[in-house]
Amino acid sequence: MSDILEDLSSYGPLLMLVVGFGLMFASGIFFGIVYFALDQTNTALLTTDCVISDNSLVESCQGLFTLAVYPFLALKELLIWLSFFFIFSIVLGMLIVGYQSGKSPVLMGMLITFVAGLTYIGILLSNVYRTLLDNLIFRNMMLNFTVYNKIMLNFPWFTFFIGIFSVMLSLVNFQRTRVNEDPSIQDY
Repeated sequence: MSDILEDLSSYGPLLMLVVGFGLMFASGIFFGIVYFALDQTNTALLTTDCVISDNSLVESCQGLFTLAVYPFLALKELLIWLSFFFIFSIVLGMLIVGYQSGKSPVLMGMLITFVAGLTYIGILLSNVYRTLLDNLIFRNMMLNFTVYNKIMLNFPWFTFFIGIFSVMLSLVNFQRTRVNEDPSIQDY
């Protein structure tokens, strides 16, 4: 996996952001599936009970599950926070790329084109997500991921506004570097 990321990073940060947006889309769905599986496992284990004889620690399966399995299944709430982390990392990456592209006007033009393309990709991903939500099982899986659902249903707007902020940071960096390039500007 690291070899693939190293090969992609040689093509530039814009391609990494496209891959990041795809991973953000896929990771939320993956976390939803894992969360649903852990929740179903927890429900199934709660209905199971048996007697364990000749054991000094536990007397039943529920006691064993309480010691060994239920603490692991309680970690399913971390998956929601991991989806927040993916969303935040993509936003931060896009803002950093926007700031770094303010070094030249050509990079700023590429960033504006990139934001337009990414918004179009956002429309496609949002439509795919809306189609997936028509399935009742998928809808139940994604029920606890409220922030992810809100972002994916409004993904074109999300990418457009984050793109506009990155273009604004690009303009700020372009203005800052143009003022600071001339060393004689501070000679009075």
